[in-house]
Amino acid sequence: MAKRKVLKITPVLITLNVMILVLIIGFYTARLIKYYLKENGHKDENESVLLADELIKNQSYLDDTKGLVLDEKTGIYRYKGDVNNNYLLYSGMIYRILTIDKDHNIKAVSEENVTLIYPNFTSGYEKSYVNKWLNKSDTKYSGIYENALIESDHLLVNTSMCSDKIDDLSKITCEETFENSKITLLSLYDYKEAGAKNSYLNNGTEYNLGTLNSKNKNYFITSDGEIGLNKKDSIVISIKPVITISSGSELIKGNGKIDSPYMIESHEINKLGDTYIGNYISINDVNYRVIAKDDKNVKVVSTSVIMKDEKSKLSMAFGGKTSAYSTSKGTVGEYLNGTYLKSLSVKDLAVKGNWYTGTMSLTKLDYANVYAAKTSAKVGMLTVGDFFIEGVNNVFTLLRGIEAENIIDVLNKDGNLYGDVISSKYNVRPALYLNAEAVILSGDGSEDSPYEIGVNDGKEESKTEEE
Repeated sequence: MAKRKVLKITPVLITLNVMILVLIIGFYTARLIKYYLKENGHKDENESVLLADELIKNQSYLDDTKGLVLDEKTGIYRYKGDVNNNYLLYSGMIYRILTIDKDHNIKAVSEENVTLIYPNFTSGYEKSYVNKWLNKSDTKYSGIYENALIESDHLLVNTSMCSDKIDDLSKITCEETFENSKITLLSLYDYKEAGAKNSYLNNGTEYNLGTLNSKNKNYFITSDGEIGLNKKDSIVISIKPVITISSGSELIKGNGKIDSPYMIESHEINKLGDTYIGNYISINDVNYRVIAKDDKNVKVVSTSVIMKDEKSKLSMAFGGKTSAYSTSKGTVGEYLNGTYLKSLSVKDLAVKGNWYTGTMSLTKLDYANVYAAKTSAKVGMLTVGDFFIEGVNNVFTLLRGIEAENIIDVLNKDGNLYGDVISSKYNVRPALYLNAEAVILSGDGSEDSPYEIGVNDGKEESKTEEE
C-alpha cells in the first residue's frame, strides 16, 4: 500500500498567515474604536452639537424601509416606517422629524392638529387661507401660527413642499416644489415616502395635506391612514403644520424619544406670560391649554367641557336674541362670566379680553372675517382659527352662522362644524383670559404635570427654567 504524502506547513507560511490575521483584526478594531468614539466619545460639556449632526448618527445602514434612511441620489435623509426616535419639542408643541436635506436643514411635522379653518384652495395653495394662517406677511391677521413660534426668524428657514398636482394615486411624484413660506402642510409625496399608513405619520388622527389635484381639491389622511380627497370647498379642515429648522440649530438636549424629545430652544419660565402656546395649566384640577398671549394677558382653553356634577356634562342653550356672543341675561356668556367664573380658584387672576364675533359669507369663508366684530369679557369660547379648537365635540363656538341671525356654529358630535339655532342645547367648553404676571408655582407645563399658577406671596418658589 502506498503511503500518503504529508503536507508540511513551513514556518514562513505560518508567520505570513499570522501577520495577515493580525492586520485584519487591527483594521476592524481601529474602525470599531473610531465609530465608538464618534458615537460615545467624551465631549466637553460646553461643546455645541448641531441637531442635524446628532440625527445623522442614527442613520439606518441595513434596513432601507425603517429608520433614518439616506437617499444617495438626492442626499436627503428620511425617517421611514414606524419609528419612535424622531420626536422634537419646539415652542411648546411636539413635532415628528421628517427629513434632513442635503444642506442639513431639518423638516418636521406637528404631531397634532392645531386648528380648524376653511381652506380656500380654489386658486391654489399659495393664495389659500391655510397659507395665510400659517405664515406672517403684510396681510392683516396673517401668521397666526408663525407668531406663536419662539425665535422663528433664526431657527426656521423656508420649507420645501412638493407641489405636483396629483390625480392618480399610483403616480405620486415630486417634480415641482413650493418654497415661498416657512410653514406649509405635509405633502402626499412625503407621506408616501415615509411609509404611508405603515409609518409614524399614521397616528390615529385625521389631517389634511397641502397636495392638490388638477381641480384644486386637497387630499387628506383618514384616522386609519388611508388617503382621501376633499371634494367640497365649504368645509373646515384640520391643520397640521410643517416647519423646517435651520441647519445651524444646536441641540440643547433630548434623545428623540417621546419622553425625551429633541430640544433646540429653552428659556426661563417664571410667570404665565413666559409659557409656550400649547403648554398645560391646571385650574380646579382640570387641564387648560395656552392658546394665545401678549405682554399683559394669556388666553387659555379647557381641554374638556364644564361638568354639571361628577357624572353629567352641563348642557345649555346659547341664548339671547342673536348669535352674537354677549354677557346679557339668559345667555351662555352670562353663565360663563358669572356662575362659572366664580367657581374658579384663579378667578382673581382673570382679566377682560376680546372675543371675536365677526361673520363670514359663503363667497368668503376667511377666518380673518371673525375679527370684524368683538366683545369684551373675561370668559368666552373658541372660534374658527383658534388654537386647539378641535378634539372636544358637541360644543358651541363663537362663529356666527351664515344662514340667519339666530344661527350659531357648533362642533357636533362628529367634530364637524354645523349651524344650529341658538335655542338648541349643547355642552360648553370655556376659555378665559388670565393675567400674564401670574406666577408659576409648580409643574413643567406638560399634560401630566401642568403648571399650577397663583400670586407670589414670597412663600412659594417659582419655576425658574423649562424642564
